[in-house]
Amino acid sequence: MRVFDVSPSARGPLAFEVSSGLGRRRAARVVESIPGAQLLRRPKWIARLDQEVFCEFELDGQRFNIWEPQGGGRYWIGPNSGKKTPVLLRIRQAFVEHKLPARRGLAGWIKDLKGSP
Repeated sequence: MRVFDVSPSARGPLAFEVSSGLGRRRAARVVESIPGAQLLRRPKWIARLDQEVFCEFELDGQRFNIWEPQGGGRYWIGPNSGKKTPVLLRIRQAFVEHKLPARRGLAGWIKDLKGSP
């Protein structure tokens, strides 16, 4: 998956962004796949439109948020404290390595209905 670093200086990212096409639940599942990560708040089934922060988690004693700024097409992932941390690189790598499922569209759905090999 492609990530976009939020880096005000050249000393490494403060946060990073991923496409919101990933989906809120799948973003939380990527976090769950990181060894040692603990989800503190999961995305709700029916989220309020004004709820920007939809996931909170902890890794190595540090808290992180995943949120979607109003009108944004990307999810922002970074520390609660707003300070740079090397732990962020582990989280970033998990998102880089995550493979999105292939989009099959209507043709794939019809093929499944027909039972074609």
